[in-house]
Amino acid sequence: MSPAVLLAISDARASDAPAHVTNSFGNTEWALRRRLLLFWLIPAAMGTLGFQLVPSRLNPDLTLVALITVQVAMWGAWALWTALTWVIGDVLAARRNSPWVQVPAYAAWGAIVILSQILIQARIGVAFGIAEQRGLESTLVIGIRSYGDFSAVVFMAIVVSQLAMRWYASWQLERLQAARAAEALAEARLRALQVQLQPHFLFNTLNSIVSLIGRDPPQAQALVVRVADLLRSTLRLGDAQEIPLRQELELTRQYLDIERIRFADRLTVVWPTTALPDALVPAFAVQVLVENAVRHGIARNPAAGVITLHVGTTDSTLSILVHDTGAATDSGADLTADSIAAGSGTSLRTLRERLSHLYGARGRLDLRPTVAGGTDAELIIPLLRTGGTAEFASA
Repeated sequence: MSPAVLLAISDARASDAPAHVTNSFGNTEWALRRRLLLFWLIPAAMGTLGFQLVPSRLNPDLTLVALITVQVAMWGAWALWTALTWVIGDVLAARRNSPWVQVPAYAAWGAIVILSQILIQARIGVAFGIAEQRGLESTLVIGIRSYGDFSAVVFMAIVVSQLAMRWYASWQLERLQAARAAEALAEARLRALQVQLQPHFLFNTLNSIVSLIGRDPPQAQALVVRVADLLRSTLRLGDAQEIPLRQELELTRQYLDIERIRFADRLTVVWPTTALPDALVPAFAVQVLVENAVRHGIARNPAAGVITLHVGTTDSTLSILVHDTGAATDSGADLTADSIAAGSGTSLRTLRERLSHLYGARGRLDLRPTVAGGTDAELIIPLLRTGGTAEFASA
């Protein structure tokens, strides 16, 4: 894999990561880098051994301490260049420059490093009597001819090692994000089942079934089937983090069909009437917003209420708006303290965490009271198409 490819992959992976995750991995990466700087003691030791076995022609009486000092100084300079190269690489990555910018930047920095290293080694050699005094031009020309290619290979190794470490850190970051997203999905699925199995939901549903058995047996039977279908659909999603929007709305409609029987004329649902984009959404995301609207907008409002769902898109984003006509103090302004105790605060907090894991800063959930009363809950995520549009039947 070429350095340019490593640059593109590692930068793309890191760019979408949440800040707290990238900071954690950045600290871990630099701890590893500091240990890797000790690598330069190995060629310093080998160089010292070489001069012990074959003494310098210009200064064969150089002591062991002096030999160690020479080698540590020469290879210590490479350690300094290594650290500076890593810093420059981090700056280029943080600015999200393309490989077409980073490669020339590395090339220019490499030329500076190689020429500076030639001058440093020449100055150290003269200071300890193992190299002849020369002019600047002669020093550079002879240095490039003698070990310029070697220095270029060493510099390339430094750059590739940084890119490899960045790629490895990005790979570890992806694994952590996947694990956290899976955990959030499991929590969301459990929460969805809890919403459907919580005592008040089952009690109200069973009470509706009992009341319908005597006066409308077919509708009572249909309600039992809807409850079974809802639980079956919830479990059928498996481990999918994202599902098609149409499938999510079907799951939401199964939930609302049950609630509509419970609230009768007090609940009206207005579904999107236009063709839906064939886009992906986080599983259970719309159901969480609708369940919040039912519990904090419709259930607390003695008058009839309306839940309206709207889907909109731009070139790069998908927005799903759930509006309820309940009192704003119930569904919006008092949401933080009151709904957490009732359970919906946990669902919304889990949904926000999932959005962060899946989309970083590009996914968000906005809750706001409306002027006419009620609450708008808007989900905004990147538009990830699966190839086409789908019609949604609102009946």
